[in-house]
Order: sequence, then C-alpha cells, then structure tokens
Amino acid sequence: MALPSNSGWASLPKNLLDTILDNLVPMADCIRFGAVCKEWQCVASENFQQVRSNHKHDRPHQQQVPLLMVPTTDNSTDRRCLYDVTRKSLCEFQLKIPYNIRCGGCSHGWLILVEESFEVTLFNPFSGKAIHLPPLKRLVFEKRYRDEFEEMSALPHLQMFEYEKRMREECDEEEIEYVPDLDEIDNEEDIEYVPNLDEIELEGHNQEEEESEGEIEQVEGDADFNAERLHQSDYSIVRGVLSTDPDVNMNDYVLMVIYGLKKRLAFIKPGDKHWTYIDKNVCPFFKSTNSEYIELYPRLGLYHWKDIICSNGLFYVLDHLGVLLSCDVSSNLKLKRFTAVDTDTLHRNAGHKTYLVESPEGDLLRAIRIGDDESDSMTTIGFMIYKLVDSLENPKWSKVNSLGDVSLFLGDNHSTSVRASDFTGCQPNSIFLCDDFFEFYYLHGGPTDIGVCDLHDGTIRRHYSLHPSQKLMPPPLWILPKFVCNNISS
Repeated sequence: MALPSNSGWASLPKNLLDTILDNLVPMADCIRFGAVCKEWQCVASENFQQVRSNHKHDRPHQQQVPLLMVPTTDNSTDRRCLYDVTRKSLCEFQLKIPYNIRCGGCSHGWLILVEESFEVTLFNPFSGKAIHLPPLKRLVFEKRYRDEFEEMSALPHLQMFEYEKRMREECDEEEIEYVPDLDEIDNEEDIEYVPNLDEIELEGHNQEEEESEGEIEQVEGDADFNAERLHQSDYSIVRGVLSTDPDVNMNDYVLMVIYGLKKRLAFIKPGDKHWTYIDKNVCPFFKSTNSEYIELYPRLGLYHWKDIICSNGLFYVLDHLGVLLSCDVSSNLKLKRFTAVDTDTLHRNAGHKTYLVESPEGDLLRAIRIGDDESDSMTTIGFMIYKLVDSLENPKWSKVNSLGDVSLFLGDNHSTSVRASDFTGCQPNSIFLCDDFFEFYYLHGGPTDIGVCDLHDGTIRRHYSLHPSQKLMPPPLWILPKFVCNNISS
C-alpha cells in the first residue's frame, strides 16, 4: 500500500530519488519504488522516460529481461499471462490482447499486429495504446496472386503477363519484364543463353547448401508462389524492429519489417502514407557490383533476410550467409552491403535459423539455431555464436565459445541481450528461446521448442511448458516490460 503524500518519504528531494533509480536495474524494483507513494511513482515514470529519450544504450534501464507472453490458465482469447524466467513463475497480472490478429513480432514492448487487410498496428499491451499504419500493399499482391492465379493461368501468355503487370502496379509491387513463351520464338538464336547454376559452386555456398536451405530454391522469377508455400502468407510479417520506443517520441521512430514469402524489407515512419520498399529500385549497387555472389545469385542480395536490429541509429539486416546490410533511414535512404566472411564452415538447412543481436557491450552477434533434421517440429539441439570482428571495413564472423555474463533472448521478437549478473535468477552464458518455427505451429500440435540452452555444456532444458489445451492458442513470445501498466487486469 502506498504511503500518504504527507509522509517523510514523499518529501525526499528529486535528485536523491533519481540517484536511487539509477542504481535499480530490474523493472520490478522500479515498480516497487513507485509503489511507495504517488510522488515516487511520478519520479520513477519521469526518470524512466528521460533515460529512454536520451538514448543512453549503456544504461541498465535499456536492458530489461524480457517476459514470456503465454496463454492464461483459463485459455482466455483476449488476455495473456506473463512468465518471468528469473522467478520461474507467472506474474500476478494479465494483459489485454486483441485476438485472431497475426502478431508479427514484438519490439520495445510493442506488438506488431497484421490485420486481414494487411494494415499494420503497433499495440502496447501495457498501456493499451495503438498506432495504426498503412497496409503493406505488396502483401496484398501476394494474396491476390494466390487467389487469382487459376484465372490468370487460363489466359494466353501475353494476356497473363499484362494481367500480372497491372496487378503489380496496383499493389506497388516490383516490375517484371516480359519473357516470350517458347512457342512465340521462331529463331533459336533469339533465345538468350542462361548459365546452368547447378554447375556453379561459390566459396562457402554450393548447390547442395542451397537446396537444403529450402526457402531459397528457385529464387529467380515467381516460381516460389505455389500452393505449398502460400499458406505462409498468414505469417506475412516474419520480423519487425522499431528504431526506438514510440512512447519516447511518437513522431520520431522507424519500423522496419521483413515481410512476405520472399522475406523482403520495408520500413515506415510516422506520417508516411505508404511503406518504403527496399528493392532493386533503391539498391543500385546490386546492379553494378562485381561480386560473383550477386552476379550469379542477384535475387539473394535483396530477398530472404533473417533478422534485423537497430544500433546507434542504423538498421542492420542479416541473411543466412552472414551478409549484412546497413540501412540509414534518418533522411535520404543510405544502404551499404558487407560480405562478412565466416572463419569456419557453417551448415545451412531449413532446420537452422539465424538471429542478429547486439551484446550489452555493443558487439554484433550472430546466433545460429541448429534444428534437429530428423524432428518433424525442428526441435533445437544447439547454437553457434559468432561475433563481427575487424570492423565493418573488413568484417569477419568469428566463432564465440562463451557469452560470459551475457544471456540472449531469441524467438519471434526483437532479439535481446542482458547482463545476467544484473538480474537475480537470470542464468549467464545462456540462450533463452521460444518457438518461432511458425511453419509448424499448427501442423505438429503447436509450439513446443521453448527452453534455455546452457552454452557451457550445451544442454537444453524447458523453462516453460504449455498445457495440451493451449497448443493451438497464439504462440508465446518475448516482450520487454514497460513501466506504465494501465492495461492490466488482476
């Protein structure tokens, strides 16, 4: 119970209270501080917002332990519980969450929700605030292509091309060039020679690896629009990251997403009426580069991104080969591509996922989640961790055998790291994971891959288990706690 405002505690000077708050790391301690009295609550809220608005990334308030958002014990459709891995228990309050809306991830405590119309909403479950954004029209194209493909395919070749071209224009989709049907070609000399990529092998990237990757085969053209893969459009945003917390400044943030079947990039700022798509129209270096990699696999330079982070005002995007793309979206879009070299051979297949995370010291880490090839649900059996070294002028991925005092939190969320020693009960040198193999959520009894990997001995154990009745509920994800909690129910 809060003390009355006329108590001695309430009259302590603000600078003294700020000093106390600067030494409180866990959010729970800050909340307890604010519960002393109304004056302390106001000071705590102001201090928290000031720290975030100053963008002091080295301040402990920026590095809270995420909570795992899970179904309630009564399987409510509009509320969620929060599980604290440091206390190994559920929090005493619940969050009100919209139901039957695809969640494309979480960043800075905001859920990224995708409506059926492909409009995007940023939703803060702690305060109930919502920011409505325009639709991703290129996702509309994917749905229309699927729904109208049978009608299109019945048309003569030229008419089918014109039909698709018109559809692309309406949805801000990339343009395509007309390729004559073989029946339209009279002279064999008119057929342009295309090298057989099956016979080409690049260092660190061969045909066998490409086939095992699964989601990057047949990247040229639109052959990847097929019935077996189009069900994934239900998960139309596969990753979303905010440059900063919109609560700090509602007019100064950027949302960047990986979207669609081809896992392309787009971003939007407050006030924008349309999304900006990062494609060949804004990436001239993908046309002029002398890199063998891009010349032979031009689409791989634009598609199939794996993860995003924002560090020091720049977005960094990672693909499965370790290629980094830095994006400066502060004014005019500035892009730079870094082909980071692996210091040892990496295995790549559909059972491996890649994450990009910034350590508390500011290092860029690449975490490769190794899945069990023999498991239908792609159960995690280990991790490989790499650190970007030799700066961005001559970058290399160097293997890391230990995270030391650091813990990583990976899944369908903005990848996060914390210093474990700052939080009682947080296991160091470990990776806390939740299931983000969304292709298997509803095929194999729901998400099951929820655990913590101890990098010291490689063991993986469960830290939270879903009840069988919760397997078809929206899957768990990590969410950063927010100080203001007026959207909770007890």
